[in-house]
Amino acid sequence: MNDPSPIAAVSKPDALRSAITDARARGDAILDIYRTDRDLRAAILKPGERTVYEPKLGSGPFIRPSHYGVLGFFALEVDDARADWWASEYPVDRVSGRGIHVMPLGPVRADVAESLRYVLTVFGDDIHHVRLVPGYKHRHVEAAIVRQGVRRAIRVAERVTGTSPVAHAWAYAMAVEEALHISVPVAALRERTCLAELERLMSHLGDLAVLAASTGTVTAAADLLTLKEMVLRFNQAAFGHRYLRDRLEVGGGSPRQVEKQALLSFVAEVEREFRQVRRALDRTNSFLDRLHGAGKLPTGDPLGLRLTGFVGKSSGHASDLRWDRTYGTYGDLTQDLNPVHVDAPDAFGRYLVRAEEIRQSLTILKRLEGLPPEEPVPGREGRFGSGVGFGLVEAPRGRLFYRVAVRGMDVTAVRIATPSSLNWPAVPVALAAHNILQDFPIIDASFSLSVAGLDL
Repeated sequence: MNDPSPIAAVSKPDALRSAITDARARGDAILDIYRTDRDLRAAILKPGERTVYEPKLGSGPFIRPSHYGVLGFFALEVDDARADWWASEYPVDRVSGRGIHVMPLGPVRADVAESLRYVLTVFGDDIHHVRLVPGYKHRHVEAAIVRQGVRRAIRVAERVTGTSPVAHAWAYAMAVEEALHISVPVAALRERTCLAELERLMSHLGDLAVLAASTGTVTAAADLLTLKEMVLRFNQAAFGHRYLRDRLEVGGGSPRQVEKQALLSFVAEVEREFRQVRRALDRTNSFLDRLHGAGKLPTGDPLGLRLTGFVGKSSGHASDLRWDRTYGTYGDLTQDLNPVHVDAPDAFGRYLVRAEEIRQSLTILKRLEGLPPEEPVPGREGRFGSGVGFGLVEAPRGRLFYRVAVRGMDVTAVRIATPSSLNWPAVPVALAAHNILQDFPIIDASFSLSVAGLDL
């Protein structure tokens, strides 16, 4: 079992908690906390800056795990009473009182859901407390990446989570390119941007289909899955893989030119069909009524939940790396567009953000083909030496962070912080916020988080 036990990872949690509090007060984005060979460090991104800072937080002795991780970080920011949201090993829950009982769910659940155990404390149909037990399929992917060479490791990175291979491959490549001072051709950056937005379409359409099915709106769910299949078939035809794997390379590789008219015709068809599906959903009261108020998160972030992606945007946080720390060719594509955000921290708000991001991704894809053609200028490759680089990408579920240390042709250290690992601590909070058991599948679908992004 992976042990995400919170406070036991460092010998001086009070000093670490103080450092975290100070950084948050300054408005810094703390990307992750991790252990190097000699000390404990944080990766911090200051507002309006592109440089990632690595301040030292303390030195050993450290107990475990070697990477402190986002879950331990979360537990340090909340009251000790909240630390039992996350359990190590197999907890035995004892409750007392007439009508109160514990309902375990998982790790083997319905359909193809990933392995995660929910322990629900319920009174009748009311959910009063939720404990999550991850770690059933901890895969040691960071160690697997380290065992590969610099160029081969990208194939492991893009298989960390099946929901976002492009985002992981890009974040890894970006970190290595920064470490080795490799410049990437504009044509390759354009291809990465195209792949990333196709992946966002694919992810959001699939998530909304699951959300519609959870409310019994099966016709809309089928229509959304049909749209997702359209994206998958376009991916296969244009890039040779339905899930866009094996395309990205460190340094850019050999970008594939997509036929302009084919892309514009595809975008127009998806745009037309999705508009009809969304119009039907927005007029279906049985769908909307189940979303309003379900899985509502507290406003003002009193628990220190470091929300990202559509979960954070539905809580009013207009943060998106495509605007905050422009990369790829987004600077030319996001003019007159703003990050989607709403002030509705429930399942309905999470639906709105994803629906709007689908429309926005279609706009970006159309603008991508409107950019002036670039001459095929090769990238400039730096000398292989030693270095550390950071990759920051806005994945479909939010901010994805890679820290990669390189020596020669070898990867010597990797640290990954996925958006799902940032957002999972919010799920128990949302489930236990005056919801009933019938709301569970709706709330779960509204977050649509990856367990693979948690059990690294």
